[in-house]
Amino acid sequence: MARQGRIGALLDRFGLDAVVLRRPENFAWFTGGADNRVDHASDRGVADLVVTRTGAVVVTTNIEAARLREEQVPGWDVVDYPWTAGPGDLVATLAGGAAIGADVPGPAEVDVAGAVAPLRYRLDEDAVARYRAVGADAVAAVDAACAALDPALTETEAAGAVAGACRAAGLFTPALMVGGAARLPRHRHPVPAGAPLGARALIVVCAERGGLYANLSRFVHFEPPDADLAARLDACGEILARMREATRPGRTLADVFADCRRFYADAGHPDGWKDHHQGGLTGYRSREVIAAPGAGLEIGEGQAFAWNPSLPGAKAEETFVLTPGGPEILCA
Repeated sequence: MARQGRIGALLDRFGLDAVVLRRPENFAWFTGGADNRVDHASDRGVADLVVTRTGAVVVTTNIEAARLREEQVPGWDVVDYPWTAGPGDLVATLAGGAAIGADVPGPAEVDVAGAVAPLRYRLDEDAVARYRAVGADAVAAVDAACAALDPALTETEAAGAVAGACRAAGLFTPALMVGGAARLPRHRHPVPAGAPLGARALIVVCAERGGLYANLSRFVHFEPPDADLAARLDACGEILARMREATRPGRTLADVFADCRRFYADAGHPDGWKDHHQGGLTGYRSREVIAAPGAGLEIGEGQAFAWNPSLPGAKAEETFVLTPGGPEILCA
């Protein structure tokens, strides 16, 4: 498969005989959506993927082996070791006792995290198909939760409702923000607090399943926005649409960021971009690479993007994948 070939080229580049993928985003990418996590706050999972030039084997403890075989990686080779031991000897054996790289390296392993990450940036057809489903389910879950909100709810209660709807759809929400009318104009990252929503709320969700992230923002207005806020909301929507159009193969993230600054100026807010990042490449992380003046990543088909222009009390956000026919919006 193409992923095996990409790792094979990396082995040649570094003079290695095996690469161990421990980070959840890399495990999900290589396996086509399997989840090696129990603790979602950890930067590594409970299973390693040992990839050589001839194939790949999942390595885990005896605690997790049966569940992984049955539910996460059916059809894959899974070998286990006692939970009282570590995977080091087994991994070395599978690698033939030769040079090993890893995305979370041990003492005798070469750090290849920075080299593995770009391999997952361009999504194959299988990943795009799964991404469509993740995006659709995220939109349905968030919209259903938002429809049930009322102004007396606190931000934390609203966040709980959104998180519950997402979890019921099989989605995790590693990033979930809710800002009510009082806090929203002051904070670009409104981590939920105890204040009631009041006249309106902004709900920001990064929803993940199978390693893929659907990023979206929703406003719920219990009172009509005044003219100034309505204008800022319209400006954010216009900037977002222009950023989507500017995301074309052969350009770089830095190019789009430069355009973005001009789009803010055209909308009457020349310094508006300074108060928050504008998003960038997404996929197996909510933001794989954030657009900035020095972001030289070349844009290409098969990559996914999440732009998020904002102004005081206003924001717009969507996730799309760049196809041969142009941007395909997965959630907005």
